[in-house]
Amino acid sequence: MAAGGYAMNAQAVTFRNRNGRNLFGIYHPAASGQRNLCIVLLSPGIKNRVAPHRLYVKLARRLSEMGYDVFRFDPEGLGDSEGECRFEWVADLYGAIQSGCFQEDTLAALDWLEANKATDKFIVGGLCGGAITGMFAGRKDPRVAGLLSIGIPVVLESSDPNQERFVSAGQKDKLRRGYLARLLQPRSWLRLLTFRSDFRMLYRSIFRRGSKVAGSPPGERPVSDGSARGGADPFNPAFPDAFDAFLGGRREMLLVFSGADRISWEFEELFAGPYESLLRKHEARIERHVIDGANHIMSFQDWQDDMLRIVDQWLGERFSG
Repeated sequence: MAAGGYAMNAQAVTFRNRNGRNLFGIYHPAASGQRNLCIVLLSPGIKNRVAPHRLYVKLARRLSEMGYDVFRFDPEGLGDSEGECRFEWVADLYGAIQSGCFQEDTLAALDWLEANKATDKFIVGGLCGGAITGMFAGRKDPRVAGLLSIGIPVVLESSDPNQERFVSAGQKDKLRRGYLARLLQPRSWLRLLTFRSDFRMLYRSIFRRGSKVAGSPPGERPVSDGSARGGADPFNPAFPDAFDAFLGGRREMLLVFSGADRISWEFEELFAGPYESLLRKHEARIERHVIDGANHIMSFQDWQDDMLRIVDQWLGERFSG
């Protein structure tokens, strides 16, 4: 379908959440061959319903052409929706999203879609915060059939000024190699001698090893207190139970990661290793992909094409009936 026809078919939508706030969204009906399945793209963070470099617009266009209805909206306090963002720091907003603060708005969106678009089967998710919001919301709603996850985070972010102490062992190893490789570069010594280097990170990456979390026996990882300020690492303690509950409802899960994104390393070190038994328990319903070299927001067209191909194949294989 031509871009102009696609744009004309998109519908502006306003609906109320469970706090009585008006939320704003865009509904994209299937271009052809409509299926009884709606894909709901959830806010990744401060980029709201559009996502970085209009990624959700591109996704919605492709999915609509494949025959899926698509809905994307701004949760309370973001974008065009009513309400105020109560966080002074972006990192604290991210931490709240990673704790599930937008799951109720997501369920309100599903209620509206079911009542107004005669759809009662959904795939939820999106990029980063959208992925974890979808997992939290979907675990408790039988209408949700799957999670489309692009770079799902397993940590709780915060505005803590000492976040460098939460860098994973893999990230520290990479930083260590980078610092050592720059020892012969005069510019690096100039930064060091003029106090422009990050001395805390330099010390921690070269002289101190990360925690041995990744070596913990499967299913026996020490439980964090849920606070980036209080634990040995910022691992999200609610993640394993939500992951288990989502898949325990016989739902499907697509996990796409970017190869150059720290979120991919954190997933492997903080979750996939320590909770290997949980992944094995649900392996029939999990599909995992890593797009080599891609950054967190899939900036380049080749990366986006790879991601769209993976999504297309997953939908065709898991939801073709």
